[in-house]
Formats: sequence, C-alpha cells, structure tokens
Amino acid sequence: MWSRRDLVRMASLGAAGAMLHGSAARGAARRPRARRGPPRARGGKPDFTAAFLSDPHVFDQKEAARGFVDAVGHAMSPRRPPELLITGGDLAFDILETDRARADAQYDLFDRGLATVKVPVHHTIGNHDCLGVYESSGMSPTDPLYGKAYYQQRFGLEKPYHSFDHERWHFVILDTIGIVERGYRGFVDEEQLAWLADDLAAANRPTVVIGHIPLFSNYIEWRRGTEQGIPPGVAVVNSHQVAEILLRHPVKLALAGHLHIVETFRYKGIEFSNIGAVSGNWWDGLRDGFEEGYALLEFRGDEVSWSYVDYGWEVATSPATAA
Repeated sequence: MWSRRDLVRMASLGAAGAMLHGSAARGAARRPRARRGPPRARGGKPDFTAAFLSDPHVFDQKEAARGFVDAVGHAMSPRRPPELLITGGDLAFDILETDRARADAQYDLFDRGLATVKVPVHHTIGNHDCLGVYESSGMSPTDPLYGKAYYQQRFGLEKPYHSFDHERWHFVILDTIGIVERGYRGFVDEEQLAWLADDLAAANRPTVVIGHIPLFSNYIEWRRGTEQGIPPGVAVVNSHQVAEILLRHPVKLALAGHLHIVETFRYKGIEFSNIGAVSGNWWDGLRDGFEEGYALLEFRGDEVSWSYVDYGWEVATSPATAA
C-alpha cells in the first residue's frame, strides 16, 4: 500500500529515482521527425500556430540545458515560426527540493534556453516549480518565497494563473498545483474556480485552457487497471468542478503535461490532451515509448488541431556501452 506521501509523489509514477541519478552523456543526433496526435485540420495554411513545450526539467546535468535549447530552436525554426510559445510547467528540476540559490541557477539555465525567442512566451506553473516544498530542501514554509511565491516573483506574476488573447482566440493558463503539507496534489482552488468562470464568460471566444497536471488521464488505468483510484498527484482531484465551468463556454482544447506521455480524448465538444515531455524520461531516453517532443498547435477560424513533434534528441551511447 502507498503511504500518503507516496501518493502525492506519484506524479512522477515511480521515476523520481531515475530523475535524480545517472550522468550518461547526452547528444542531439537527428533522426526523422515523427508526429503523433490528431490529424491536422484541412483547409490550407493555418491562421497562426503556437508551440507548447512542457516538462523541460532544465538543470545542470544530463545535458538537459542543451536539450532544451535544441527543442526551442526546433520549435522556432520553420519558415513561418509560431506566433506564441507556451510552456507547460516543470520548467526546471528540481525546485521542489532545493533552496533559493539552487533554484536561481536552474532557472538561469532555463532563461538562457529562451534567449533567442522573439515571440510572446507564457509560462505554466508545474509541481517541480514550487520552491522548497519537500522537507529535503531545508526550507521553511514560513519563508516568503516558499512554494509558488518564488515562481511568481521570478516571472513577474501577480497570481500563478492568468489569461490572454491572441487574434480571435482566448488562452487560459491554470495553476493546477495544490500544495498539501510538504507535498502536492492536482487541485484548482475555489478562488481560481471563481476567476475562471468570470474570465471565460468575459472572453466569450474560442479558448484553449492549459494546466500542468491534467484534468483527466487514463494512464494509470492502462498501467494497472481500474480497481484502485487515481493518485492525487497524477490528475486534478476536483477536475469535475473545472470541467463543469469549461463546458459552459466555447472551450475547444484543454492541454496538460506532467505525465510525459501523449494521450487525448474528446467529451462534449472539448478535446482533453496530455502532451509528452521535452525531457522525455527526464533526459534518460523514451518515456514509456514516447519520444522527447513538443506540441505544435494550428489555428484555423474557430478550430484548433495539434501534432506531437519529435525534435530529434537522442541519448548518446558511448562505444564502450554500445550493444
């Protein structure tokens, strides 16, 4: 049986050890680009495109910083680059169990990875972006930068959620992280639910909603069946409350990351899609068969489609270990 702490850590689905260990050299050898996800909508060129890069987990090991630079460069390299770049959370690794100085160093690497981007960038908070939450960080919950406060200060945000418009579309960036004691769960609090309802009502236009921890996922069911419930760190525990609001408005797509896999389904006109990770299996190769990648969103009129793009990252294999 899992302990309560095991459950809140289940967002990594047992991969925390792999994330913290291993220092094999990484490379960026290219391979044919693969795409997964719904087929692109037809009808000529899109009105505009946006790149969604989730879970880069940038830090100073495993050549993660170089991998992130590769991903950003690939996403912004087409003749007609995306007009927006949106990150999906877990920007650095690992702010949950570090102090301010270590967090600054990791986010500096992340910022350098975006240095050449000339289009608007919007960030989503992930669980690994909450400063010092784990006791192993040595931080106290009374520290003024504890938890989400550091993220908000770093990116100049009044709240860890916001919305914006681009052309005729509305975008909502949710905070789906609920800090509980010295851990986390997927959660959207009452204040944010009220804000979301008001925001969508005022926008009244086609909308994409983005959060780090997904509202819904079948990944756990694929792995172990339905006898046990979904751990609270894997999906938003009050997703029904969020969905009730979304269904009252012209929301077309709800995007998330967190699980480092690709899955999607449609319910009552809304597509719920979880996107794979820039870091794959935390820079250790494939994540349950899914390549390192990002999503390219294409907007046409009142419709949006996306494809999952493998940007070519490969874990280098030294001659001594090659099979």
